[in-house]
Amino acid sequence: MSQVSQPSGILGKFLAWGMSRGTRSFYKNTARIARLKNDDQYLEIGSGSGLFIRKYASHVAQISALDFSKDMVRLANNNNKKLVESGKVQIVQGVASALPWKENEFSVAVGIETFFFWSEPKASLAEIHRVLAPGGRLILEMAYNKDDGKDHSKLVEKYSLKLYSGDEMVRLLEESGFCAVCISYYKSLGVPFKGYIVPKGMIVKATKSNHEHPKNQARAMPNC
Repeated sequence: MSQVSQPSGILGKFLAWGMSRGTRSFYKNTARIARLKNDDQYLEIGSGSGLFIRKYASHVAQISALDFSKDMVRLANNNNKKLVESGKVQIVQGVASALPWKENEFSVAVGIETFFFWSEPKASLAEIHRVLAPGGRLILEMAYNKDDGKDHSKLVEKYSLKLYSGDEMVRLLEESGFCAVCISYYKSLGVPFKGYIVPKGMIVKATKSNHEHPKNQARAMPNC
């Protein structure tokens, strides 16, 4: 497994540090769309080093997170040690397609730079839908995507990425029971180590319906 999708060991820790430095704008733009509130029950999928939690989510009521890498779980717990010891934060190892939480538990779920690594996107979205409370919101950030006008074929092959367009994300989310799907884009200079410009980073926001038939609700495209 690539160090990018599952950082481990000393190299993984160094990569996580570099990624946290290089992805500040990813975090900032995600936080802008998420608009986390003091009473939110927050879930982060693919928490990495846990720095988004520490900087942008520490004010919410309760935080749960998971990561595929046990080394990143350890690092994220260390980076949020006081919050973990207080009982406010729980960070565990796991996968998005089998979330270890009960139904309707969270008001918001966030995934930053992780969705294109998910091997079972439909099963994972179904799981997120299950654990979100009615009216709960999902935010997925992807710096690379099919709408950005760049050829990412080498990255796709090297890191086993699966890139998506905005239309594909809308379809996936609506098929998973979400409504009010909206797509927004941002420009960034901060991809780790290489200095690449992200011409059109994508942030997807969707809502778990309060009603029995979410497809009857209007789609909000393209602005969140």
